[in-house]
Amino acid sequence: MSFHLEIFESLPSTNTYLMDLTKKNAKPWTVIYAKNQTSGKGYAGNVWKVSANENLTFSFYLETDFEYKDLIFLNEWVANGLQRYLSQFVSEVKVKWPNDLVANDKKICGVLIESYRKNNLMHTVIGIGLNVNQISFENIKKATSLKLLTDKTFDLLTVLSDLMTCFLDQFLLLKNHLFEEIHQNYQNYLFRKDTLSVFKINNELQKGYIRKSDVNGCLWVEFINGEMQVFQHKELELIYGE
Repeated sequence: MSFHLEIFESLPSTNTYLMDLTKKNAKPWTVIYAKNQTSGKGYAGNVWKVSANENLTFSFYLETDFEYKDLIFLNEWVANGLQRYLSQFVSEVKVKWPNDLVANDKKICGVLIESYRKNNLMHTVIGIGLNVNQISFENIKKATSLKLLTDKTFDLLTVLSDLMTCFLDQFLLLKNHLFEEIHQNYQNYLFRKDTLSVFKINNELQKGYIRKSDVNGCLWVEFINGEMQVFQHKELELIYGE
C-alpha cells in the first residue's frame, strides 16, 4: 500500500479540491499538496492561514467501512499519528482537544476532517496544516513550527512523505476497528489532562481539570468546586500559552 501525491503551486483549499475529486475518480491514499493555500479551512468554520512555501498544507483521502458514530476514532487516529510523528523532533507534543497539535505549549498543527457515506463506504478527506519552516507568526503568541523548535530547516516534501508513511503504517488500527487502543492512545497525550487549567465559558473564567474526552467527542472537565461538566466543541475555550 502506498500513497499517490499530486502537487500544486496554489489552491484555494486542498480539502475542497480533494473532496470534489472523491466524487469523480480519486483513489484512496490520494494526497493533494499545495505550496500555497489561499482559502484554507479550519475546524468548525475557522480559517487556517499559513505562509506560502514555508509550511505544509495538504489533504489525503481514505475509504473505510465506518458508520458516522465511528468517525470520532478516525479523528483520534489522525491526531495520534501526528503526535507520533512530531515526537521524534520534540519531546513535549500533546493533542489539544479536539484536534490541534501542541508542542511546548504552542500550536504547531491543525486538522480538518470531512466525510460522507456512499455505497456502504465512508469517504473521508483529512486536511492537515503543519507549521514547518515559518519562524514569524506576527502577533500569534500560541504558534510555533518545527524550525523554531529544532533550529533546523526542513525539506517539505520529505516531511510530507515521512508523515504519510507514518499514517500508512498505522492504518491497520482503523481497518481492524481497534477503537479502544486508538482512544486510549489519544487520552495518553491529551493536552493539560489532570493539570489545573483556566477555561473561558460564557465569557467567564473558571478553573478546573480536564479529566478525559469520551467516545462521543466531548470533553469532561472537573471544576475546583468538585463539579464535573461535559462540553462539546466551542462550548468552552482553554486559556493557555499567554
